[in-house]
Amino acid sequence: MTSWRLDALAVQADRLQQRGDPRGELMALDLNPTPEDRGWRHRRHELLTTWLGEPLAARAGHLVQHGFIHALRDDRFHPPGLLDGPLGTFVRRYTVRGDEQALARLASRPRPWLVQLTFMPGGPAVRVSDTVRDALIAATPHLQELHLLGARPPFDAFPHPAVRRVSLGQQNLPAERNTLIVPEGVEVLGCPHAEGRRGPWVENSELELALEAVHEQHDCGRLQESHGEYFAEVGSLPALLARLRSAGLVTMDGPLVRLTTAGRVLRNLEPLRAPRLSSAQLDFGRWILWAGARRRTGEHDEVFIDTLRSHIPWLEQCLAHVPLDKSVQDTLVSYRRFLIDTLIPADEHEVRAFDSPGALAEAVETLLELEDLDLEFLHEANPLANEALLGLEAALDSTLAPSQALFHLVWGR
Repeated sequence: MTSWRLDALAVQADRLQQRGDPRGELMALDLNPTPEDRGWRHRRHELLTTWLGEPLAARAGHLVQHGFIHALRDDRFHPPGLLDGPLGTFVRRYTVRGDEQALARLASRPRPWLVQLTFMPGGPAVRVSDTVRDALIAATPHLQELHLLGARPPFDAFPHPAVRRVSLGQQNLPAERNTLIVPEGVEVLGCPHAEGRRGPWVENSELELALEAVHEQHDCGRLQESHGEYFAEVGSLPALLARLRSAGLVTMDGPLVRLTTAGRVLRNLEPLRAPRLSSAQLDFGRWILWAGARRRTGEHDEVFIDTLRSHIPWLEQCLAHVPLDKSVQDTLVSYRRFLIDTLIPADEHEVRAFDSPGALAEAVETLLELEDLDLEFLHEANPLANEALLGLEAALDSTLAPSQALFHLVWGR
C-alpha cells in the first residue's frame, strides 16, 4: 500500500481482522473515529496495548494512525526508540538528521511500508558508504521519494529501483549539474534554501492551506484524501503535519489532528496573549552568556550563546510576538527568570544549571521549527533571527537524550 487511501486501508483492516491481528480492528476504529465516545477511546487503548504493550501504547499511541505511523521525525516530540521497536516496521515516512549511523540504524531491519525518507546530514562532510546505502535500498523496497537536504548528497549514486522522485539541496539546478546518479526516469528536483533546514521548503500559502484544512477537518484519513494532492512538493501532508506538531501548531490524537492555541492564533481564531513579564531594569553591560553542553560521551563543550544585552530582549520579543503554546511560553519565562534572578547575581565564576533543560530544549526546537517554516509574521520584528537559537540547541543537545546545560556569565569577550 504505497498511497494513503481510505478504501485500501479498509481492505487491509478486514484482512488483518480475519487473521486475528489487533491492528485490523485498530485500523477499523481509526477509519471511523468517534473521539467523544468513551467506549471508542477505551477500546482503542486496549488494542494498542495488546499490540504494543502498555508502556509503548501510553508513550506513542497518539502517534499511531490507522495502524501506522504515517510520519515519524527524529526530534524531541516523538518518543526515542520508536524506530527500533514494533512500530518501526510500520513507519511510512521518516525524517532524520545525523550521519551515516542514522541511516545504518534505519537500514538495520526491513521497512516494508516506508515510502518517503528525508535525510539532513549533520554537516557538509557527512558521507555514507556504499555498504550502508545498499543496505538502506534493500530494507526499503517500496521507497518512492528521497529528500536530501544537505549542501551535497551523502552518496554519489542511489540506484533504488522503486524511487520515483529525489529532492536535492542544490537549489534548482539543471539536470546536467545534478551530482547524484539515479536510475533513468527518476525525477530530480532542487530544494531552494535547503542547507540547515528541518524539512522540505514550505510556501506560506501551503502552510495556510494546511492550517485551514485542519481547522475544517479533524479526521486525518479524510484530510489526506481531500487535501493530500496539494502537498506533494513539501514532502506530503502527513510529513507536514508532523512538522506542524513539532512547531506547536497542531496536536495529534490517533486519527485526529487539531489546531493548538498557537495554530488558532495564526488562523486569526484567537488573539495572541503574551505572558506578563517582571521588569528587568538592569545594566547588562558586557556580560556574555556561555553554556557547557554535557554530551553522551562525557565530554563538555563550551558553547557561546549571546550577550545578555541581546539575548534577554530577544527572549522578550519571542514571548511578545510569536504564537507559542503555554508550555513553551512558561518554559521561556522560567529561563528568562533564571538568567535575571540566578545568573546575574552570581559571581562571574559560578556555574549554574537551569532546572528544566529538557523543557528548554523542546522550546528551542519549537522555535527552530517555526523559524524554518518561515512564517510571514516573523518578518515584522524578526525576533527569531538570532544565532543564539543554534547555540542553545547545541548546549542542550536537543536532538539527543535530555542533558543538563550549565550556564555561566563572563565579563567581556
